[in-house]
Order: sequence, then structure tokens, then C-alpha cells
Amino acid sequence: MTSEHSMATATSALIPSIDGSLLRLDQVSWQTYCDLREAPENRYVRMTFDQGRLYLMSPSRLHERIAELIGRLIATYTETESIPILSGGSTTMKAQFLNRGLEPDKCFYIQNEAAVRRTDHYDAQTDPPPDLAVEVDVMSLSTVRMPIYAELAVPEVWRWIDDQIEVYHLVGNKYQSANQSACLPGFPFDKAVGALNDRFDRDETSLIAAFRKSLIDPRT
Repeated sequence: MTSEHSMATATSALIPSIDGSLLRLDQVSWQTYCDLREAPENRYVRMTFDQGRLYLMSPSRLHERIAELIGRLIATYTETESIPILSGGSTTMKAQFLNRGLEPDKCFYIQNEAAVRRTDHYDAQTDPPPDLAVEVDVMSLSTVRMPIYAELAVPEVWRWIDDQIEVYHLVGNKYQSANQSACLPGFPFDKAVGALNDRFDRDETSLIAAFRKSLIDPRT
């Protein structure tokens, strides 16, 4: 593939067959990335663009199951604690001035919720970044994505890996491991991880109900 046009055409042909795996392409221009991202047939493909290197992923059932559960756990906690949030889901966060872009597995505005409440569009040049991004690391892609989150100035990232949730705070231009959340102080990671790891034995409705009950009555 020597031209942008041939690369774009070939990529479009390959995308439907990714099926839970990961594909990397090099020497991709910003315009090609944008064209691929905006193509309707690629709406289910997750893309990570890092200065000419493009990663394409079709999320697996495991990936989506964990991401949805973490999102529901966060929603349950913020409802119980009456914390205003705005859910950004997997909003495409791309910035041409950084030559980078990605879709978080989940993202949330918390401290900056009021600042973005009146807009349904993300602009990296004018909008604050989400206060929290969630990474479900099934393919170890977060090692590529964490520096992009740092460039986008996302203050906190949660990374699910090896059946645990790791917390990272942005300090300067790099992430440092932390024991607690800064954007959701008091979030019970032990109970959340327990709920995630019980997913084979209990349905999601029961998991979320039990998690909510444990927030209301810590003795449970």
C-alpha cells in the first residue's frame, strides 16, 4: 500500500473481518483516518490514531460486557451518592493539532459536567476533556492509548486488566498509579471488582441490585 487512496480502500475492505481482533496500519494520514472514522460502514469499529499509526478493533463480547458493567456500576454509584455526571460513552475524541484520536470504552464528565451539559458535540480545542475514561484492556491496547489520553489531558483513567481495576491520575504529562479515584472519591473498587468477577454466576440485574444495596448499607 503506497498511496493514501489504496490504503483507505484496503482498510475499508478489511474492517468487517476484524471480528474481535486488532489490526494496525502505518503511514496513515489524518484525512484518511477522518474519512474512515466518518464512513457509516465503520461505525462499529473502534479506532485509535497516533501520529500516522492507526489501530482498528472490533470489540469482543468480553470487552463490551465488562465496559457496560463498569458503566452501570459508575451510574449506580453516582445515583446513590447524588453526584451529577454526563456520560460520554465511546465518543470519538480526535484532535488534529495533536494528530491523535480515539474512542474511550467509557467516559464521563463529573467535575466538568455543567460545562458541557448544553452541547452534544466534542471539540478538543474548546471543550474540557472527560474527567474519567475507562479502558477495558483485552488486547493490551491501553499501552498505546494511555499517552493519547495524556495528550488530551484526561485527568483520570481506570484500566480493567487481569480481573482488576487499576486507577491512574494524570500528573504533568504522564499517568501515575493511584489507590483511590480523585473524580469519584470513595468509589468502592473492591465491591465493583467483586461484582465484575461474579458475572458468570449472577445476572446483571442482580449484580447491580446487590452493588446498590452494599452502597446503602455497607454491612451487606
